[in-house]
Amino acid sequence: MAANVALSKNITFWHWYPKLIVEGLTADQLSWQPEGHDTSMMFALWHAYRSTDDIVHGLVMGRPGVFATQGWAARLPVAQTGSTAFGNGLNREQIGNIRLDVAELLAYAKAVGASINGYLASASDAQLAEEVALPFFANVYEGVDRLSRAEAIAFFAIGHVSEHLGEAQMVKGFLGLRGAPL
Repeated sequence: MAANVALSKNITFWHWYPKLIVEGLTADQLSWQPEGHDTSMMFALWHAYRSTDDIVHGLVMGRPGVFATQGWAARLPVAQTGSTAFGNGLNREQIGNIRLDVAELLAYAKAVGASINGYLASASDAQLAEEVALPFFANVYEGVDRLSRAEAIAFFAIGHVSEHLGEAQMVKGFLGLRGAPL
């Protein structure tokens, strides 16, 4: 199996999976923040896909993301985004103010995944092996300031996304609710 096919299958799954986490939840539950934690399920999901969109499209593919090209700003309006377009640096109150239509957020997650998969379907092995610079990681994660395009896609569209999906399930558990039905 080619690496791009394996990546694509995982991206399809991780960009569909949040549906299982949010099914049946109210807007208040999605925006609830546990004591001692700033995040909410809504923020964790929005941040996961919004950051993947910008980073993978911008740094890996060298083009604007689906947020910019498919009109998602109107569908997922977030007034305060912090120091990045995807919520870094927001405080507890600002995170708590993020209230989005969950169906739109799920559709956005799938759109981001579909766009990345479109790129993977057309990229050659040589293109996927080319390195890209991730300068914002130079002082954060050792050895992650330069990755191949395939590694960067896996890191953000699978690893980073699944990290935040786990965070959303943790918050759901703090509400006394069951996580994903596994």
